Order: sequence, then C-alpha cells, then structure tokens
Amino acid sequence: MSNQLRLLIGVLLSALVVTILMVGMARNDEALLAPFRLILFAAGLAIYLLPAALAHGRNCREAVWIAAVNVLLGWTVIGWVATLGWAVSGRVRSGNGVSGTQGNHALQGH
Repeated sequence: MSNQLRLLIGVLLSALVVTILMVGMARNDEALLAPFRLILFAAGLAIYLLPAALAHGRNCREAVWIAAVNVLLGWTVIGWVATLGWAVSGRVRSGNGVSGTQGNHALQGH
C-alpha cells in the first residue's frame, strides 16, 4: 500500500473519530452541525489546493509556481482551472533531474 493511501486512510479515520466524539458531546442541534461544517471546510480546502497537490505528486518542474498561483488566484474560478490545467500538463522531472523525453538521445560513437 502506498504512503499516500495510508495517509489518506489515517486522515479519514481521524476525522471520523473526531466527528463521533463531537456528536457525542453535543448538547443541541447547532452543536451537531459543527463536525459537518469542519469536514465540509476540510473538503473545500482539499479541493482548493488540488492543483498544487497534483503538481507536487507528479513532480512537476514548476510545482512551486503552480502552488503560488493556486494560493493567490485559486479563489477565482479561472485561476483554479488554469492552475489545474498547468499541473496536469506541466513538464515532469525525470529520475536523474533532467526533464524532457527519454530515449531520444543518440548513442555516442554510432
């Protein structure tokens, strides 16, 4: 199982435990909505930062710039869609730190 999947499962289980505890301690209807609002806020934040997380996960060369534009202009729908497209189509670093396509290099001496 990958580390990202383990992290996601841990976060979801933690959120479930916190929700159950908060519902158990609630004394009125307004307090019952607090865990739902917290989960809704966390889900909204995750969706808002999705382009930055995607760029980081794909190991994009411009991941820092994508994250900066996402944080600063992501509140506009156009900025969020632009950073999402940038993260999906951005150039990816290869394992040796050189970007670009592999296998197109001519062999020395041939």
